[in-house]
Amino acid sequence: MLATRDKKTIVIAFIIFMFSQTLIFASIPRDSDPSKLSIVIRQGTGLGEIGDVLKKEGLIYSKTLFMAGSLVYGGRLIAGEYELRRDMSTIEILMKMGQGKRKIYALKIIEGHNIYTIADTIDRSGIMTRQEFLDLATDKTYLQRIGVPSDSLEGYLFADTYFYSKEIDRETFIERIARRTLRLFDDNNIKEKMASGGMDIHKTLTLASMIEKESRASEEKPLVSAVFHNRVRKGMSFDCDPTVIYGTKGFGAPIRKIDLVTPTPYNTYASKGYPKGPICSPGKISIMAALNPAPVDYLYFVSKNDGTHVFSRDMAEHNRYVNMYQRIRTTQ
Repeated sequence: MLATRDKKTIVIAFIIFMFSQTLIFASIPRDSDPSKLSIVIRQGTGLGEIGDVLKKEGLIYSKTLFMAGSLVYGGRLIAGEYELRRDMSTIEILMKMGQGKRKIYALKIIEGHNIYTIADTIDRSGIMTRQEFLDLATDKTYLQRIGVPSDSLEGYLFADTYFYSKEIDRETFIERIARRTLRLFDDNNIKEKMASGGMDIHKTLTLASMIEKESRASEEKPLVSAVFHNRVRKGMSFDCDPTVIYGTKGFGAPIRKIDLVTPTPYNTYASKGYPKGPICSPGKISIMAALNPAPVDYLYFVSKNDGTHVFSRDMAEHNRYVNMYQRIRTTQ
C-alpha cells in the first residue's frame, strides 16, 4: 500500500498536471479569424454566464476550461465592455477581463454649452437618454446629495473630456463632472475672492456663464466682468442678451424686441440683479474673470462683429459705437 504522504504527493502532482494542461489548452486560440467583436459583461454576472456568452460567440472551446482558467485571477473578472478578437486564446481573454482592460469612451463637454446641448451630447453617447439626463439634472434630492447649491446642474458641469466605460454608474459619472466644478472653489484664494466681493459659488458661476457667452476672447473677459460688476455697483441692470435668449429658449434665433420685455427669471433687461442661475458651462478663464474684474470704469460694450468688443464709459459713447458697428454689419 502507498503511504499517506505518497498519496498526497500523487494527488498534488495530478492537480498540477491537470492545471498545466488546462493552461496549455487555454493558450490555444479557437479561431484564426482576427475580426473583432464587443462583449459586455454586466455587474453581478457570474463566471458561468460569462463562459456561456463567450462559448456562444465561438470565442472559447469550453465553459469549464474558461472557469478553470479564471482561477488565475481568483475567479474574479471585471465588468465592462471588452473588444475581443476571434483569434484570441482563452488565456488572453481572461487576462483582458481580469485586468479590466475595457473599451473606453470619451464625452466632451464644451465651454459655453448649456444643459440642453449637453443633454444632446450625452444622449448620443448612450450613457442615458436626453430626457433621463434633464430629469437627473433637476432632481433636487440628487443635487443636494452631490453638493450642488442650485435647483439645476446648469453651469456646474465642468468643460473637459471625460472617459468612461459602458458599465459606468450614470449618476456617479455625472456627479464626477459636477465635482470638478465644485473642487475649484476649495481653493483658499478663490474663497477669499468670493468673500471679499460678496459672491458665492452660485453667483460666481452665474456671472462666469454670462461672461462666457458674451465674449470668446480670453483677454477681454476681465473687461466684460468689470462692466457687469460696475453696473451692479451703480444699481443698473445687466442688459445681457444671452440671458434673455436663455430665458425664452430662443437658442440660435436672433433676439427680438419683445424678448427684452418678456418677463423670465433670466431677463436681465426687465429686472435688475443677477438672473436665476448660470446659462451655460463656463470655462475656468471665465470663472476667474468673474472674480477678478479689470480695474476699469466701463459700463457698456458692443460687438465689433469679429468676436471682440469695444467698451464705453457712458451711453453717448456707447450709442456712437453701436451705430458704427451696426452700419458696418449691414454693409458686409
